[in-house]
Amino acid sequence: MKRLTFFALALTVSASAWCDGTTVLGGGAGKVRATNSLAAIGSGENAQEWSRRDFQDGQNFEVYGYWPNYTISNASVDAVFGDFFTPNLPATVISVDSLVSAGWPATFTVPQYLFRQGGAYTNNALNGNHSPVGPVWIKYELGDGSQEYDIKQVKVFPWEIRDVLHKSSATKVAPFSDTGAPAQIDVYVSTTDSNLNASPIGNAEWTLVGSVSKAGGTILDVCAWDAGTNNTFGETPQSTIAFLSGNNPQGLAFYNDPTNDLWYSKVNANCARAKYVALVFPIGNQYGQDATLAASNRTSSSLRYTNYTDVRVVACKDRAPGDANGDGCVNDADLLIVLFNFGSSNQQADLNGDGIVNDVDLLLVLFNFGSGC
Repeated sequence: MKRLTFFALALTVSASAWCDGTTVLGGGAGKVRATNSLAAIGSGENAQEWSRRDFQDGQNFEVYGYWPNYTISNASVDAVFGDFFTPNLPATVISVDSLVSAGWPATFTVPQYLFRQGGAYTNNALNGNHSPVGPVWIKYELGDGSQEYDIKQVKVFPWEIRDVLHKSSATKVAPFSDTGAPAQIDVYVSTTDSNLNASPIGNAEWTLVGSVSKAGGTILDVCAWDAGTNNTFGETPQSTIAFLSGNNPQGLAFYNDPTNDLWYSKVNANCARAKYVALVFPIGNQYGQDATLAASNRTSSSLRYTNYTDVRVVACKDRAPGDANGDGCVNDADLLIVLFNFGSSNQQADLNGDGIVNDVDLLLVLFNFGSGC
């Protein structure tokens, strides 16, 4: 009976959410490190290029643009240009009539960091050609750049508010996106990045820790072709509108809480050690991966972009020597984590970070047993 209780406790400990996160990218933390191409300020974009143009929305007169560091405080690849707007200044979103008739308010507000977009030219989208032009990537430096972190989770807001949820109701009969949410995002982490201009793809310094995608159901489907409307481009599917209207695990409507964690796509990094994080967009936007939509020949130059509106990286909290589960107390729970992972490379149990769970990690628990309790 004791053995069964012991084993059950071990399973409970190993499966629990053992680390409370600290945001090390987003909300003023971290900065953009590099991209594979960055447009000149105010210029037109070329293929695989991150834009820095500004646009003004004629509906609510908010200025928005494709700036790859818009969520990051005053930091960029080649210049400081993040201080031209206030990240938390409210932006007004105007709903189309179909949303209002379904119960949405005519207007609601979101933080400006969700209204603004980070986007890159990834799809051709000219003369009916939606094919991707190649992967784009963006690298971020975590925290103040001085240390490594155990990365718990990477969260991305991979669709953009302005076009998914509002357009002039005089010309658009349903919500739609005329710029593209990603079809897929691959998340990489690294402790070293010796070549700023090198892609994370196939790079020995970078480790792929996970992906989110429309195909896998972890990125919202924001474009689908509906011949019954007069929209210029693909509509936001009704299933997505239903999800944003409250048909979701929390029963929460987007307009009531636009910054809720529910709207983010998440990659659990299992506390992988990292100083840098990279987002890779390998296959362009959702338009380029939708054969039916492409066949409809609903095209525009704006469909060449792949956008996202926010990225956050959450780190596990610092652990004292011997504190494997990060609860601040070195006790039986930490001992179990080390024993049940003995001989493995489990990062949680590898207390000294040498790549193997062995006697050294066990001694760290034993010599610090009872501390912090």
